[in-house]
Formats: sequence, structure tokens, C-alpha cells
Amino acid sequence: MYKPYADALADLFYPRRCAACDRRVSDVLCRGCFESLPLIEGPRCGRCGMPTAFEVYVCDACASEDFGFESARAPLMYEGTGKEIVHALKYRGYRAVVERVMAPLMAGMLDGESRFDAVAPVPLHRSRLRKRGFNQAEVMAKAVAKEINAPLSARMEAVRKTRDQVKLTAPERKANVSGAFRTRESVRGRILLVDDVFTTGATMSECAKTLTQSGAAEVHALSLCRTV
Repeated sequence: MYKPYADALADLFYPRRCAACDRRVSDVLCRGCFESLPLIEGPRCGRCGMPTAFEVYVCDACASEDFGFESARAPLMYEGTGKEIVHALKYRGYRAVVERVMAPLMAGMLDGESRFDAVAPVPLHRSRLRKRGFNQAEVMAKAVAKEINAPLSARMEAVRKTRDQVKLTAPERKANVSGAFRTRESVRGRILLVDDVFTTGATMSECAKTLTQSGAAEVHALSLCRTV
């Protein structure tokens, strides 16, 4: 019976803010930002997840790519509200947006898929982990694992520091992450690899190759956003 009063007091002294526009809200996103989520709708490439004119297994964008994963999926484009909520988690530690928005959207991309034996986050090097205080991919992976009722696997680690990928070309990104990861133990079965943003796929591909070399039968990549 006291919960409504406690909630009212909490809202008074610690008002919740929209993760995207910072307006005062009752949930993690205001209605306008929720309705403006840049959903990737319609046909897409079955391999890399890029929007296409019609359903194809391999599109022109990934036909010449040697990805380590079987498929890649993302529900949002990395722009507008999609970009803002990634930044809210990554740079402001707004974790409530993960379970309320990110994980349900990401899990929704897996309808019709077989069960996964484990969910693995893309790891952060210990120097970046110290600086940021947490690995956003791990936070997301835990929430997705809960959504799909699969165990979380934290057996992969970053063994060397890499440059920030943002300003690198596609070939530079591949070279930057080559040999940057390893697993502490062998892995088995179908693995769902989770990260926040898919750009060229270089990081996820390298992680997927590492998991496959360690025993994974298949690796499928899942991110919240992707560049289009």
C-alpha cells in the first residue's frame, strides 16, 4: 500500500529522465523518442543484416567479406534515438534502458531461431574496462540471455589493447582487431555474440573466429544498432 507513495517520492527527488532526450519521463524513453526509434524494417540480407530491396542470403555489401559469424542481426539503425540510447548506456551508465528497451528489441530479432547454447559479449580490454567501469556489451548480453533463457558465457577476453575503431577504414579495422581476442576455455554449440553497434563487422567477425577456433559449432552476431 505504500509503494505509490514511495514511487512518488522517488520521482520527486530522483526524477527519471528519457535516455535519449533527457526530458522528465515515467519510463526510460519519452513517447516521442520511443516512436522515433530507427527500426530496420523490411527485407534484409540473411548474412550481414543490411536492409535490401528483397530477401537475399548474401548481399552486394558482404559478398566479398570473410566473416567469422554465420549471420548478423540488429533491430535499429545507428542514428537518432538509436545512437542516443547507445551513448546513454556507454557513456552515462544508463542501465535501465537495457532491460526496458534494448534486450526486448534484440531478442525479437531471434524469432524462429533455434536455441543458443550460450550468449557471449564482445570483451573490453582491461585498460578500457578500468576507464569505463563496465563493459556495455556484457550488460546487454546478460539481459539478452535472460530474455531468451540461455546461459551467459564470459570465457572470451581481449588480450591486447586496440585503437578506437571509429575513424578507421574497413581494412584498418580488420588489422586493428586481428589476434586481439582469446578464450580461457573451450566452448561448444551455437553461440550468440552480442555487441552494441555493428559497423563493418570486423570486431564481431574476429570474436566469432576466436570462438569457432575454440570449439563453437556456429556463431551468430547480434547488436542493438548497425550503420546503414
